[in-house]
Amino acid sequence: MWAAEAPTEQSAAQRAAAERAAAQEALVQEAAAQEAAAQQVVAQQAAAQAAREAAAQQTAAQEAAAQEAAAQQAAQAAAAQAAAQQAAAQQAAAQQAAQQAAVPQSPDASGFPQPPDVPAEPQTVNPLVTSDFDWEVAVNPVLGAVPPAAGSGGQPSAQGTQGGGSERSGGYAAAPVPPSPVQPVAPEQGPGGAIPAEDLVRKNQHGDALGRRMARGVGRAVGGGARQARELAAFADLMRSSVPSSRQIAIASVRGGAGKTTMAALVATELARHRADRVLAADADAELGSLPLRLGVRSQLSLFDLVAHNPHSFEDAARFLSRTPEGLFVLSSTRGGRIAGEFTLETFESALGMVSRYVAATVVDCGAGILTELNRGVIASSHGLVLVTPGTVDGALSARGALEWFAANNQQALLPRTVIAMVSHAPQVGADLGRAQQMLTAWGLPVVSVPYDRHLATGSSLDMNRISAAARSAVLRVVHEVFSRSLSAGAGR
Repeated sequence: MWAAEAPTEQSAAQRAAAERAAAQEALVQEAAAQEAAAQQVVAQQAAAQAAREAAAQQTAAQEAAAQEAAAQQAAQAAAAQAAAQQAAAQQAAAQQAAQQAAVPQSPDASGFPQPPDVPAEPQTVNPLVTSDFDWEVAVNPVLGAVPPAAGSGGQPSAQGTQGGGSERSGGYAAAPVPPSPVQPVAPEQGPGGAIPAEDLVRKNQHGDALGRRMARGVGRAVGGGARQARELAAFADLMRSSVPSSRQIAIASVRGGAGKTTMAALVATELARHRADRVLAADADAELGSLPLRLGVRSQLSLFDLVAHNPHSFEDAARFLSRTPEGLFVLSSTRGGRIAGEFTLETFESALGMVSRYVAATVVDCGAGILTELNRGVIASSHGLVLVTPGTVDGALSARGALEWFAANNQQALLPRTVIAMVSHAPQVGADLGRAQQMLTAWGLPVVSVPYDRHLATGSSLDMNRISAAARSAVLRVVHEVFSRSLSAGAGR
C-alpha cells in the first residue's frame, strides 16, 4: 500500500510545480504585454503631438503665403491702374497739342503771318504719378526699389511746348526755364552703392520642404535616428580633441561656380559652433571674394590693413576681424564688400601668420583654380584640403584631373589629407553620381555628396537653421573627414 501511494504524491508535487511555473510565465507575459501597450501609447501620443505641431506649422505657412500673395496682387493691381491713368492723361495731352498745331496762321494786310493767339493758361491738374512714386515698390513690395541713376527718371521735364514753335508773348520769345540742378547721389544710395544681400532674396526658403520636416519630427518622436546619434557623438568627440598646433584647412576648386565659398563658410561655421577655442575663416580670393557675404559680415578693414598695422596680440589683431553670431572670426580681403586690391602669396601669409597663432583652426577660401601661385602656396601649406566640385559629369572629371595633376607634379603628399565634396546645384541631376563617386573613391579619398538645398542656392547669407537635414549631415561629414586628417598631418609638415 505504501508503494502505491508514493507515485501519487510525486505526481501531485509535479503538477503543483508545473502550475506554479505556468502562473509565473503568465505573469511575465502579462507584464510584457502591459509594457508594450504602454510604449505603444507613448509612441502614439508623441506621433499625435508631432502631427498637431506640423499641422499648425503648415497652417501658419499657408496663411503667410496667402497674405503675401494677396499683398503682391493688390500692389500689381494698383500699379496697373496708375499706369493706365497715366497713359490716358498722356494721350489727352497729345491730342490737345495736335489740335493746337493744326490751327492755321492767317496773314495780315502786309502779307506777313501773324503770331498765333496765346492760348489761355490751362488749369493745373495734379499728376496721377508724382516724381517720388516708386514703381519697384508698387510692382514688387518684397524686393523693394533700386535707386534710380543720377539724372535719369524722376525729374520733371524743363522743356517747353514741342512741335508748335516757341511760345511768344507780345512778339518776344519767352525766357528759357533753367534746368533743375542734379543732386549728387550718396555712394550708399547710387547705382554703385551696396544693396543688402537679403533685399535680393524674394523668399528665404528652408532647405527642407515642410512635409520632410514633419516626417523627420515624427521619426525623432518614435525613437528613430540611432545611427545619426552615434555619428554626432563621434563628431563631438573629435571636436573636443586638442590640436598640436594651429590647423589650416584649404577649400579649393578647379574652377569657379562649384560652391567652394559656400562650403568654406559651412565648414568654418560648423567648426566654430562645436569647438571651444577660436576658429578663423580667411578669404584668399585676390579679386572679389564673397566669403564675408556668405557669412553675413561686412568689414571696412581688410588683410592689407592688418599687415600695415602688424599687431602683436590677439586683442590688437581682432580689430581687423569680423565675427559671426556663431563666434567665427573672419579675415576679409575686401573693404566694405569692394575690391581692396590684388595681393601676393607673401602678403596673404604675412596677414594669416599675425592671426593664426592665436586660433586653433583656420579655414581658407581659395580663389578659383588650383594652378595660381597664391592657391598653390595656400594648398601646400595646409594640413587638410577640401576639393569642391559640382555634382555633374564635368565636375567629376575635373576633380579626377586635379588629382592626376597633384600626383604628376610631386604633390602626392596632398592626397592623404584631401576630401572631395560633390555639390549638387539642381534638385535633379541626370549624371550617374554613384559611378562618379566610385571613380573618385578609387583614389583612396573620401567623397561626400552634398545634395541640393534651396536655402544654399540663394547665394545669400547662411542661416544654419534653414539648411536641410541632408545637406547639414553631409557638411558635418566633410568637417569630420578633413579635420581628422588635419590632426594626423603633423606639425612638421
